Amino acid sequence: MKKVKLKVNEYEQVEIDKIVNTFNLSEISSRILLKRNISTFEEIKEFLDPDFKYFESAENYKDLQKGCNRILEAIHNKEQILIYGDYDVDGITSISQFVILLSKAGANVDYYVPERENEGYGISCDFIESLRNNEIIADLLITVDCGIAEVEKIREITSFNKDVIVLDHHQCKDEIPPAYAIINPKQKDCPSKNKQLCAAGLSFKFLKHLNRYLKINNIEDVLLELACLGTIADIVDLIGDNRIIASNGLKKINNTRIIGLKKLMEVSGINNKAIESYHIGFIIAPRINAAGRMDSARKAIKLMLTQDENEAEMLALELEKLNVLRKETEGEIFNEAVNKIETDFLYKKNVIVVYGTDWHEGVLGIVASKLTEKYEKPSVVISVKDGIGKGSARSIESVDIFEAFKESDSYLVKYGGHKLAAGLTVLEKNISIFANELNGYIGNMLLSESIYKEIKLDALLKISDVSFNLYDEINKFEPFGAGNPKPVLAVENVTIKNIRKVGKEGNHISFLLSDDSKDIPVIGFGKINILEKVLARPSTYAVSLSINEYNGKKSIQLVLNNVEEQEKLDYRIDENKIKMLNSMIDKTKSKIIKTDIFMLVDKLNRLYNIKITADEIICILKKSENIQYALKNDILYIKK
Repeated sequence: MKKVKLKVNEYEQVEIDKIVNTFNLSEISSRILLKRNISTFEEIKEFLDPDFKYFESAENYKDLQKGCNRILEAIHNKEQILIYGDYDVDGITSISQFVILLSKAGANVDYYVPERENEGYGISCDFIESLRNNEIIADLLITVDCGIAEVEKIREITSFNKDVIVLDHHQCKDEIPPAYAIINPKQKDCPSKNKQLCAAGLSFKFLKHLNRYLKINNIEDVLLELACLGTIADIVDLIGDNRIIASNGLKKINNTRIIGLKKLMEVSGINNKAIESYHIGFIIAPRINAAGRMDSARKAIKLMLTQDENEAEMLALELEKLNVLRKETEGEIFNEAVNKIETDFLYKKNVIVVYGTDWHEGVLGIVASKLTEKYEKPSVVISVKDGIGKGSARSIESVDIFEAFKESDSYLVKYGGHKLAAGLTVLEKNISIFANELNGYIGNMLLSESIYKEIKLDALLKISDVSFNLYDEINKFEPFGAGNPKPVLAVENVTIKNIRKVGKEGNHISFLLSDDSKDIPVIGFGKINILEKVLARPSTYAVSLSINEYNGKKSIQLVLNNVEEQEKLDYRIDENKIKMLNSMIDKTKSKIIKTDIFMLVDKLNRLYNIKITADEIICILKKSENIQYALKNDILYIKK
């Protein structure tokens, strides 16, 4: 694993002062804005006030007006409109928006969502066969969150004398489908400036424009809620129109008019909380996704569409159960994948390609994401069944996995996706050669990469700066997510106190940071894996501000993100303490001492009349030339 380098950008003081004085913000908040390349008066004003008056005109999107005209014609002529979408939150919320508005407009509208395991992503062969045989009736087909890569399949559908409107946000290949209209801002000749809209955001923009003609009252707030869900869940950059959708949508979700969403929040235990982007991304979205991952996405769509409270409660409970099953299945596959990676030394490759037989396809993307996080490398996870492999990929910032697939596509049956996430179908016999090709291509991409993992932070934070006022000011920058992450600040020249492990499983660490005049509590959620780096008295801590609420009392705490280790450990060994440690080592009979480091601290302080801390032990061991040691999480190994 690479050493971490924490970097804070430098800005001209005059630039910072201008923002401070114009917008009455602190220096820290001003630096946060500059870090996001938000510097002009207009940019800052729009960022602080994400109002629909800044929403880009729908008419800037190629074919959008053409698509609207075709739908108006279909409604007028009583044609059958079919919405075909993906089985994730983005697809589900896009389908739901179309069905809600078109139903209110009196259209003949239905929807189709493929089954993940039997049909897979995109327009399925089963669906085309049903269209051909008139088992499914559609005069106008609208694809949402898919379709841009389906050149041949859409050509086939149009041969049935059916018009197709493609509304998609995925990367376009060199050839685009022969559809009646294509609304995708990533088309080369689409003049829109908001290129990062997901399908739910595009659907909202499309339908909001369509409603200028339909004139359905009291509907756009509901569409906005659904667009907000899809936008946050699909992890698109929360800037420009996406920020407007997410910010205003969250306000509506806090008083939701969608019965199914209300019941889902109740079942999830967050109905009494102020809903923020975190709750969407980590609590609501996984439950909606669980339907398509573990059963049928139709259940989630029904939940979004139902007007019956009893049905909504029943469906919400079903999604809750499916989410529990998803977690269990995901854990099993992740453990199996890690075992294969460690056994076959796949972590030494430039990209991890791991596959297994009959792995549940619904959780492959989550497993790939966890592997990428664990090994800090692009990961491709493939499930093989009857000689066919279907998989998901997740990548790191420096590797465009979609472009990497493009270079190796001669071995793929099909693929699609984005820079950081993609899906693929590959014959089992081609997996090894595909993995080798991919490894070579990504290796060339990474040749110039630094040996350090550089993390760019927003600003420097002094312990004395920490306050409720600063916390509230930074929260004006919500909603946080991709493209507008929660600000991470650098804390330097501080001492660490009272470190301990906390949590039921002991996976978290807690300590105080002090500047000699003030102590501030720090919590490192799931950071037991970097305990050694924290104990080695790092030069800089990367943290974010958070509220800790206990027994009705609120206090400010810092949440640990990462640390930068000292290049050269600045620690003067106390001779008495090294003697005490050596004495303990000498008295132990076994050649390898294995102990919980915090239990060792307690033991030493009981046995000897010298106060010693966990960080002192690690610093002593690091400085010592004749003691070999290893710290794995909180377990310390010392070789005599």
